[in-house]
Amino acid sequence: MLLVDERRLPTGDALAPAALLSRLVGRRVLGDGERRAIVRRIAATRDDTGIAPHVRASASFAQRVLDACDRGAIPAPLEPLAGHVRTLLAFADLLDVRGALRAATGAAPALGEPLLQIDAALCADDDERFAWRRLATAARATFEIVDLGPPVTPPLDFAYVAGTIALLQFAASQSDADARRMLLAPQSGVRSDDARALLAAAGERASLLDVVARGALADATRFVHGLQTVTAAYKAPDATAERTLAAAFASFGCDDAATRFALERIARDFDAARAFAEPWEAADFVAEIDAELAGATRHADPSHAELIEAQPVTDEPPAPVAMRKISFSASSLNAYAECARKWWFRYACAAVEDRGSSASFYGIAFHAALEDFHTGHVRFDGADPEALARTLDFAVVAAFDRHRTRFDAPVEFELQKRRARRTAKKYLAWLLERANRAPFEVIGCETATEVELGGQRFIGFIDRLDRDDRTGTVTVVDYKTGSIATSALEYLADIRAFREFQLPFYYWARTEAGDTVSRLALIPLKDALLDVAPVELEVVTTSRPPRANGTVGEIAAAELARARDHMIALANELAGGTLRAFPATDDPDACRYCAYANACRERPLALEERFGR
Repeated sequence: MLLVDERRLPTGDALAPAALLSRLVGRRVLGDGERRAIVRRIAATRDDTGIAPHVRASASFAQRVLDACDRGAIPAPLEPLAGHVRTLLAFADLLDVRGALRAATGAAPALGEPLLQIDAALCADDDERFAWRRLATAARATFEIVDLGPPVTPPLDFAYVAGTIALLQFAASQSDADARRMLLAPQSGVRSDDARALLAAAGERASLLDVVARGALADATRFVHGLQTVTAAYKAPDATAERTLAAAFASFGCDDAATRFALERIARDFDAARAFAEPWEAADFVAEIDAELAGATRHADPSHAELIEAQPVTDEPPAPVAMRKISFSASSLNAYAECARKWWFRYACAAVEDRGSSASFYGIAFHAALEDFHTGHVRFDGADPEALARTLDFAVVAAFDRHRTRFDAPVEFELQKRRARRTAKKYLAWLLERANRAPFEVIGCETATEVELGGQRFIGFIDRLDRDDRTGTVTVVDYKTGSIATSALEYLADIRAFREFQLPFYYWARTEAGDTVSRLALIPLKDALLDVAPVELEVVTTSRPPRANGTVGEIAAAELARARDHMIALANELAGGTLRAFPATDDPDACRYCAYANACRERPLALEERFGR
């Protein structure tokens, strides 16, 4: 019999210490993994432990707590958590390995084995070595310490681990992003070239599962069936991490025994810890996997076996930033006009941004709701207000429910949904008033726009297009769920200063498509307490100075032509491959909500920060 540290398993017929001692003392003995899982679950579910989330999320947190408990020297910040752990384990009559070792030595059990080989890693000090020697003597067994080297897990296939995590996340969210990550995992069962073809067919906007359902690829169909099987196992009333993982193995297999064993052990330990904190989510299990495998070794890549360390090289000489052939959107030009450094991070480097805020998710869901609503309702003069209100409210609720997993917390989701429902009532009131005053028909929602201006390709999506019944002219409508200009004069000033290109771009795109665009409108949908008052600019061709009164104003066609020419000039500058530097803006307000502020060393200080030093 070879008794080894649990991190070495599987090792033939070897036993972990907890398994052996549990048999000897007749009581449940917790292994190290179970103890760590219990500490993490209690820390995550008890509000009175005082442990900050970033502290308990660290990989070494649980082990440090247990080490402090074993030494009997618990720091004051950890005392509430340690007290919970001690109380709950005593109430459940559970032992750790040390306590079970003392109990087994006193009971003088019969091992029934002539030889007890002990992993040297379990005899780190003289007290532990003496305890195991006493146990062997009391059990009339030969005691031998075997040095197996440092206690590390067998090399694991982390590509498979990442795929398993994506599968668990999909089971909880059914999000398209998690399905795409799982499709590229080694256990998906779909050949890599087929997977890339499916992703290319789905593009950025289409649902991957919808694309698979329309196809006839057998491997992809089995992949979707596997996703559904694991999701059903996760959502079952009596779901456990171990059963969910078993469903994953049954649906997608696992060729690497060490990786499968490690995941199964983590699942068993996690489920054992749930006796002290029952509710669980896939995110909890994923966090457990991340913490337990933080120090695990990875499979060596044989293609790297002959690689040697590269020699230092000198800095490359400065040169212009080479640009691939790209298309431009109004938002990309706005970003460059606001801050060249921001454009460089987002479009030249393709830097990864954060997942977004509740405000951005509010806007995404609200846009989706209005697209659904106006796809089925295009006229509003003489319409039944109550029926329209019910339909719009249903569209808002349905759209937010589809996007509920984007929000960080259920309470945040509910607050944003209620805000959207109140705002939708204000929007409908304005819509009916406008339709009765000047009847119109909605002729497009989320209209894809592509136009070539001055040899450069511009693309975008127009939120809504309206056609006036009396004149046949078109109004370009853009929904705004964030901060916008508060008056027509302010928006006109932004266009003249080349800080805003969105509606001018849409104007020229629809003009090139053959429409006569007479009006540009921004519809504010941010504040549920205010009536909807669009910022509107009527396109005029006369030579008189454009007028502005409150939220309604005029813009000359010549002003739009200047904006178009500047758009083309910016696009030529960016696509020319001659830019050597992308300086940061000198406006501190542009940095306030910038996703790249922490990575930018030259961002300007806000006024209060300049004089606060």
